[in-house]
Amino acid sequence: MTDSTEPVLGLDLGTTFSTAALVVNGKFHYAVDERGEACIPSVVHFPKTGAPIVGIEADKLRLSDPENTVSGIKRVIGRSIDSPQARRLQAASVCKLVGRPAEEVKVRVRSGEFAASEIAAIVLRNLRERAQARFGKTFTKAIVTVPVLTPRNVREDMVRIGRMAGLEVLRVVAEPVAGALARGIAGAGDSGAPRLIFDFGGGTLDITVVQHAQGMVKVLSTGGDDSLGGDDFDTQFSRYVASAVWGSHQLDVTRDVLLADTIQRTCERVKRALSSSPSARYLIPEALGAKGRRWDIELPVTRQVMAPVWDELVTRAIEVTRETIKGSGIDPKSLSTVSLIGGTTFIPQVREAVSEAFQLPLDIENDPQTAVARGAAFLGAFPHLIR
Repeated sequence: MTDSTEPVLGLDLGTTFSTAALVVNGKFHYAVDERGEACIPSVVHFPKTGAPIVGIEADKLRLSDPENTVSGIKRVIGRSIDSPQARRLQAASVCKLVGRPAEEVKVRVRSGEFAASEIAAIVLRNLRERAQARFGKTFTKAIVTVPVLTPRNVREDMVRIGRMAGLEVLRVVAEPVAGALARGIAGAGDSGAPRLIFDFGGGTLDITVVQHAQGMVKVLSTGGDDSLGGDDFDTQFSRYVASAVWGSHQLDVTRDVLLADTIQRTCERVKRALSSSPSARYLIPEALGAKGRRWDIELPVTRQVMAPVWDELVTRAIEVTRETIKGSGIDPKSLSTVSLIGGTTFIPQVREAVSEAFQLPLDIENDPQTAVARGAAFLGAFPHLIR
């Protein structure tokens, strides 16, 4: 811990997964779920009776009760029902979004209508409670992270959301800046040269050029795309599957909301499998039916097959990164490394594109998904590193 007697949680509210971290005796520790995992699904289920269910158990209920199971809510915090973010979430969700143009979007479930901020607060409260159970401490303070392009009103909402979750938000910090701290930018081995932080999460792409100088972490430029993340890779994948089903069976799977959700969730699992293997099996048993017959959805999938499916998304990411480097005003050759953060950087196609485009050493770790929470926890322990 620091000279502060009260522990400060580092909280990463993610589109797909959320994480709570803490620095104890100079080491990072996490609040974990029933599986012992630090990355907890950002999913909330509203049961018929009792309190909302959060995390892996809620995620399991998306198939059996999707109308009352909410995911991806981070994308619409502080957004109205007519915002592009809300339209995209509604297109990908079975839950009903409602609201007025001037108000924050709400989700209608069996127990009522809940604003996006209220659902986000449920997730943060769950993280706080897990942390208290894990560490045997009461937590009332936190550092919370947000995407780099988050508008001021949403940053202010995060303070309010923290308060709803029983936490005083001491600071709202950009995710790639937190990631830079986790990757040792202020550590003893840091050369002081600028570095590129490539933070590709489930819902957003956040790019930052940072430098550690005179005892402080300075942000030289920021950029990104708040409509580009791992979820969009899943969406493109699901369109590929829908096209394949139409070609073989002349069945439009997009008309079946539950099946479409199952297809997208299976795409997410197969996408992960392709990160560690050049090929994977895509299978949904007896998913299709017509005239009393049932068929599996089964496709052989390889990295080579998926490359053109994802190419446009990867190209967008590289273009945004180029513009962010340009905005820093520094010579790209002066950059020391590219730190890869976020679950989408597991995709080999993404890593290869970054390496080829910028010709810089890739700073890769085994668990890029927890880097942002670790950085927030680090800042909670050493708040002087960033003004």
